[in-house]
Amino acid sequence: MEPTLQDDPHAANANNPNRQFDQTNSGGPRINVVTGMLLGALVGGLIALLSSSNRETTKQSLTNAKSSVGGLVDTIKEDPAGKASQVIEQVKSASGMIQEVSTDVQNVYEKVVGEVDTVKQDVNKVVETAQEAKSDLQDIGEKVVEAKDTALGNENATNENKPQA
Repeated sequence: MEPTLQDDPHAANANNPNRQFDQTNSGGPRINVVTGMLLGALVGGLIALLSSSNRETTKQSLTNAKSSVGGLVDTIKEDPAGKASQVIEQVKSASGMIQEVSTDVQNVYEKVVGEVDTVKQDVNKVVETAQEAKSDLQDIGEKVVEAKDTALGNENATNENKPQA
């Protein structure tokens, strides 16, 4: 027999072999998915900053963003009502342009649909004309063969080779 140890991990998990994957009794800190994603993004960002060119680009971008936001904040502090009315006017102007574009798109769509219908009608007319021309050419071909046979004196051969209707 084997001696039993006081804190034997195998003995503790003998009845529940999958207990090692049970997260409810873990004594360590719990990390949820969002925290893990944030930590991963932070580590990835730090690794990306190891490159000097990435550091310079990031530094320049942050400086530009800071100055842009600072300028916007100063403008809003100076005249909040004026800035609000300016934004409202820009939105109204943009919505007017969007309405015009929507109307133009609708007009183009209707024009294209009308043109497609016209083209379909024209194609149908061309098909009908081609079928009529084919029929006319067959008639002409039969008459040419008949004329040839008549000219050669083979009128009986023409009547015998002609299909019966």
